[in-house]
Amino acid sequence: MNSLFYLISRNNKIYRRDRTLLLLSLLSVFIVILLYAVFLQQTQIDAIKQIVGVTNESKVMVNEWMVAGLLSITAVTTTLGAFGIMVKDKESKKTHDFLTAPLSRATIQLSYVINSFIIGLFFSLLAFVGCELFLILAGGKVLSIMGMLKVIGIIVLSVALSSSINLFLVLFIHTQNAFSTLSTVVGTAIGFLCGVYVPIGGVPNFVQNIIMYFPISHTAVLLREAFMTDSIQKVFKQASPDQILEYEKHYGIVYELNNRLISTSYSIWIIIITMIVFTTVSIMIFKRQNK
Repeated sequence: MNSLFYLISRNNKIYRRDRTLLLLSLLSVFIVILLYAVFLQQTQIDAIKQIVGVTNESKVMVNEWMVAGLLSITAVTTTLGAFGIMVKDKESKKTHDFLTAPLSRATIQLSYVINSFIIGLFFSLLAFVGCELFLILAGGKVLSIMGMLKVIGIIVLSVALSSSINLFLVLFIHTQNAFSTLSTVVGTAIGFLCGVYVPIGGVPNFVQNIIMYFPISHTAVLLREAFMTDSIQKVFKQASPDQILEYEKHYGIVYELNNRLISTSYSIWIIIITMIVFTTVSIMIFKRQNK
């Protein structure tokens, strides 16, 4: 156990000293903020205007939509950035040194995963605090205690899911150049796959199905539901149920798969099962790579 804590501490210190890894971790967050300020906000406000008009409450609701997407992306990119330590160790052959030490392969791998989870959780919670301050300054209200606990629970699930998937991806990366490419690709693609850069209703049906089958996108759905439920009721109080449902489906607040609305429990099970599958497969691959 002491060896595990030492490795986690060592990985964390190396990450904090490497500003390049930190920048790669937050690159897609900056992209989301820029796109939202330039394009996404006004597009969604124009769509709402056609249904109920524009009020301060509708602008707050749109801000909440952006915040939910940003938090889901932050969990992915920050956990991936933390795995840069694992790639560095492989490229410099330090992993071989660990393997010759009296350490189990599970301990070595677990140290990278836990470090990734800690870093991802720290940045995600920090982003959550920043987003809450932004929403308040923009005219919104503070989430209730239960609302905050719900969001934090979703963030924990999101970070754990992202860590397990990113571990699987990094097992096939052996150089810093390849890792930088992977970070760029993931940072760009995740915004599309979570329906942040382009709302899910704005892409073809086959792309919508890909997004809805993509496990990480379900964390965005859960976060949107947690942030936006009260605002939707206020903004669309004069709208018909069909108009509300159409808006929710178009902007990925709810998913409709095979003509059935996906429930919250369904999304949570997808996240949990995906975590278990990717973690199990990654352990098997790591053992085969380091016999």
